[in-house]
Amino acid sequence: MNTPADHSLSACPICQQNTLYKTPQTCNDYLTKHTFTLLKCHACGCYITQGLSQQPSADYYGTAYYNSKAGKFSPLIETIFRFNHKRNARFFYQNFRPKTILEIGCGRAYILRELKQLGVQVYCLESADAAEWILQNQEVNVVSLATEQANGWPFEPEFFQLIVFWHVFEHLADPVTALEQATQVLETGKVLCISVPNVSSFQAQLGLATWFHLDVPRHLFHFSKKGLIELLEKHDYEILKVTSGDAIQNLFGWFQSLANLFTPRATNTLYRFLQGGTPWRTAAKLPLLIQVFTAIIWVPIGLLGYVIEEVTGRYGTVTVFAKKK
Repeated sequence: MNTPADHSLSACPICQQNTLYKTPQTCNDYLTKHTFTLLKCHACGCYITQGLSQQPSADYYGTAYYNSKAGKFSPLIETIFRFNHKRNARFFYQNFRPKTILEIGCGRAYILRELKQLGVQVYCLESADAAEWILQNQEVNVVSLATEQANGWPFEPEFFQLIVFWHVFEHLADPVTALEQATQVLETGKVLCISVPNVSSFQAQLGLATWFHLDVPRHLFHFSKKGLIELLEKHDYEILKVTSGDAIQNLFGWFQSLANLFTPRATNTLYRFLQGGTPWRTAAKLPLLIQVFTAIIWVPIGLLGYVIEEVTGRYGTVTVFAKKK
């Protein structure tokens, strides 16, 4: 299968329809300032990041993604995320009662650590660099899988009773193959959970170049709710539930996207300040001040937008629970 880095793409990798076209939209990476273009599929509504010659390197992720001494965010924000992930873990346990779970890209393993305390056998599939950090710092079973490995995942068929892609699916160079491999190791009748940013959300329609969750080039695929559901149904899954992915991510997506409209040349400045506890002395002071002082405008608008998305189902992020037939 062709990857987003392959400029010869003709058919959409998600729906396989020959309805891809290059949009006039250009988007800048807020970390490196590199520029990327997008392909859009008319049929499924998904977008694909173009402009890479290979899988995104560590330069595009920064040092905060895996750091043994500090979290990805400042301590207060990290605590909020830890609480949120523990709540997700309890939801998984109470609704699905899995004996085994595989999370692809477990981050700081908050979900898996909580499930392990509940007696679940927990496994994580990670890239080599991330797996090394997790092995040193977390108490979960980690399997390192090279990005280029195409021989399937190193697990017995139908071993897992729950598989989770929590804001990871959009990072993968070949999400369709990942879905097929997940299906092989998921027990029949059990549940797959995928949570991704929703490119068909109202907040994305403010403008892709300033949408917080676009996050090029770390996000290689940008899924619409329709495209993700159709992909799962095509792979013989029964859709059980479609919900807003994460209240915190949805609300902050509104706040940061609206704030970005005031500083289009310096997007995600507020996020960068919160990420990893960036000290004031190294922050981009003028854009940060602009985004903070315009909060009197974007906070009420963001709250209203969040409520509208929740009512209409056009969430900033979307989570799909699907059962393997």
